[in-house]
Amino acid sequence: MTAAIENHRARLRAGEIYNGLWMMSTSPELAKIGAAAGFDYVCLDLQHGLVRPTDVLRMTDALRASGPALVIARVAANRFTEIGALADAGVEAIIVPLVSSVAEAEAAVHALDYPSRGGDRSWGPTAELMLGAVQDTRDERPLLFVMIENADGLAAVEDICAVRGIDGVYVGPADLAFAVGALPGQPNDAHAEALVRIRSAADDAGLIPGIHCGDGAEAKLRKEQGFRFITSAGDIGAAGRALREDLATARA
Repeated sequence: MTAAIENHRARLRAGEIYNGLWMMSTSPELAKIGAAAGFDYVCLDLQHGLVRPTDVLRMTDALRASGPALVIARVAANRFTEIGALADAGVEAIIVPLVSSVAEAEAAVHALDYPSRGGDRSWGPTAELMLGAVQDTRDERPLLFVMIENADGLAAVEDICAVRGIDGVYVGPADLAFAVGALPGQPNDAHAEALVRIRSAADDAGLIPGIHCGDGAEAKLRKEQGFRFITSAGDIGAAGRALREDLATARA
């Protein structure tokens, strides 16, 4: 796991653009298709998706068998046990939703860092035990992205980005729209200004600026706005669009 994480960490810090696939389903077949398609990362969604902790190992196995994509999971909530369990399962990056303060950001860091690094994480090499290759991993941990998506998080974004141990921020644009009095998907000056503020705060702190998008067209726009870690497709949405397009073509 270490080599994969450090390779991705170095590439992202060097400024590479990562385009990702968001997995809401628990289909290992779709996961394999996504990894083989060449996405730079694939994220398993345990917050709003159908993925549950018992699905993580078989999904990550499918991903790693099909390509070099960074394997990510969005935890359901900023809770110590759940964050640690995902790390134990061997995911290479974790996205923590609804981070609203420095204290919440620090809690996420402490949940991932072992005491040797100043954190509180308990050692549980679940994935390594299955492979029979348990190693000293006290100086290792997944990449950590915190989500900025509500009014409190936006107000504190510069301070949150200064928390040591965070690798990047990840914008939830729909919730952010509600936070500034806008509607998701509708042009709004306050929303646009909030996006600039978050991306600038990440850049100034040397963090990776990430954002959630529904399709490639939106992802291209966010890349032009300076985001570098960009979810560019979702399994359910992409499958639905492709099926509808094929049906419409067949009926034309």
